[in-house]
Amino acid sequence: MPELPDVEVYRQRIDRWAVGGRIQHVHAPEPEILEGVSAQSLGRELDGCRLQRARRHGKFLFLGLDSDQWLVLHFGMTGRLEPFDCAQEAPAHTDFSLELDDGSCVAYVAPRKLGLVTLTDNPDDFIAKRELGVDALGLDQDRFLELAKGRRGSVKCWLMNQQSLAGLGNVYSDEILYRARMHPKTKLSDLNDEALRKLFAARSEVLEISIKADADPRRMPDDFLLPHREADATCPRCDGTISRLKACGRTSYLCPNCQPSNSQ
Repeated sequence: MPELPDVEVYRQRIDRWAVGGRIQHVHAPEPEILEGVSAQSLGRELDGCRLQRARRHGKFLFLGLDSDQWLVLHFGMTGRLEPFDCAQEAPAHTDFSLELDDGSCVAYVAPRKLGLVTLTDNPDDFIAKRELGVDALGLDQDRFLELAKGRRGSVKCWLMNQQSLAGLGNVYSDEILYRARMHPKTKLSDLNDEALRKLFAARSEVLEISIKADADPRRMPDDFLLPHREADATCPRCDGTISRLKACGRTSYLCPNCQPSNSQ
């Protein structure tokens, strides 16, 4: 599933590909991904509008228009953005696309059709209605510690809770815990301030490096977990063996040597 680093990369690419362009046409061949708007009304709202800015919060991407409306994109399990020449055939599994006045198109590609496209007048209101927490990249250490205090459950469940920290999912929460040398089932209430500061630092390191690497595991440092994210792979840090377990209902990967179950 695309998580915060992926969507931040999409935001940066949209800045290059589309911001400043005027929408000439909207294609919405898969209306099931539309929420609260039909393909026809979406076309009426977007046709002729200029894309002025792009904003991200958690896993949501907001595209601001000169009509004061915002196009909202969520990428579900497999979604991505892909540019193409409008004179050519759209990429396979294109569920939605924008044709711009320079002849370029941007496709929203989601093979499993589990994403979301909608409109909002105000991103902050949209975020509030969805009960999304603070963006996981946009908070300081003090706020991070404040949010963690008094919370129950495991540290991985908390990192993945979109009402607490918006943007982290299964993959990047595993990476953060690997960097912090914490077992995913460690109780959040067992972490003291020093451990929480260590977790915050790991969050910063993982997100910043992953974004610089375009959220591509092949471009990430070899001592990250992501390039070795499979059971029985060799841990790049201690030469132990990567294992997997269920945490928060998801398959989690970790190094038992680096992340013992009593890790604090």
